[in-house]
Amino acid sequence: MGPQRIALIIPTLGRPDDMRACLRSIEREADATLAQVVVIDDGADEPVTVPSSVAGVPVLLLRNPERRGAAYCRNVAVRAVADDVDAVGFIDDDARLCEGWLKVACSELTSDRGALTGPVRRFDRGLVSHARQLRYDRRYAPLKPGQAVDFLAGGNALVWRDLLLAAGGFPDTPTMSDRFLVRRLEAQGRACHFVPEMYVLHRNSKGLRVAVHEAWRAGLLDDTPATTPALTRLATGTRDALGGLPQTAAALLNVALDGVYLSGRARGRRLSAGIPPAEPAVAVSTAVEEGR
Repeated sequence: MGPQRIALIIPTLGRPDDMRACLRSIEREADATLAQVVVIDDGADEPVTVPSSVAGVPVLLLRNPERRGAAYCRNVAVRAVADDVDAVGFIDDDARLCEGWLKVACSELTSDRGALTGPVRRFDRGLVSHARQLRYDRRYAPLKPGQAVDFLAGGNALVWRDLLLAAGGFPDTPTMSDRFLVRRLEAQGRACHFVPEMYVLHRNSKGLRVAVHEAWRAGLLDDTPATTPALTRLATGTRDALGGLPQTAAALLNVALDGVYLSGRARGRRLSAGIPPAEPAVAVSTAVEEGR
């Protein structure tokens, strides 16, 4: 049996138009399983305003006094959901639930699974958005429906509440916290599974500068063995770019971003020298925040 009562958690920061569109998509999908929507404003200069309910479902608005990041927001919101909620869904304020999302998520989150994640499709245009979608599509291409995966999209996921609390929530890192959460769930004996029908539309681009910064930080925090697919991804992107694909410019941008990622990865390994292996990601995150 799947979850009977779900809360949707949405961190937001200064995107009121996107927030309204996100809530409209929830309103279209709402059914008897949706018990609550929790919006958490991450210390925006102009606080977000939301309705008290969406399709009759209560909306709880929380606010951080200062910016703390998506992982921190999600953890605060999980602790605030109603007692009768047995699973929590996570979406971004610049995402829109697509038709059937809630029904599919409830049917696919069975007791033997820890979490679900699904595809992210762009609704915006531009080179950075196109490049990011290429990376997503390359990740999804070999996956089979229901396959256990080592990633979770923080902007498109459903997790058992008790399991999430037992795992300690999202690791409070500036990036990759959703991937690190999968490890915590696996340590509790449950995996994250990929559901192709559970997809969202998303604003993929927040600008080239943000894309470069995120690639660098992801490299800094990546503590996986050097044999993982980073170099393979770089080689594949280069092949795509040189192969005359219609998306050559986007493929070339991905090659550049992968180069930034690998540079950050090399830097992160130097920073982590001597750090105890139990919490390498947190230790490197601290070093990054302190500017070392």
